[in-house]
Amino acid sequence: MSCYLRYMKDVISDADLHPEGRSERKQLDLAIRKVVGMEDDDKCNVVWKEVKLWLQDEDKRKELIDKLKN
Repeated sequence: MSCYLRYMKDVISDADLHPEGRSERKQLDLAIRKVVGMEDDDKCNVVWKEVKLWLQDEDKRKELIDKLKN
């Protein structure tokens, strides 16, 4: 399971997502990995490092939110 979702509450909220339970959080984790170009089996800390880069760039942050909405 993802180690970084707890740090993304604002992004998840902005995407109007409300994952409940382990399976929904896992689906969200896989969706985030896909958006940022990571593999399903990449280690959590490696994915989080890439996600942080996306969150620091306002255009990429908006792209992440938009893609998570769909």
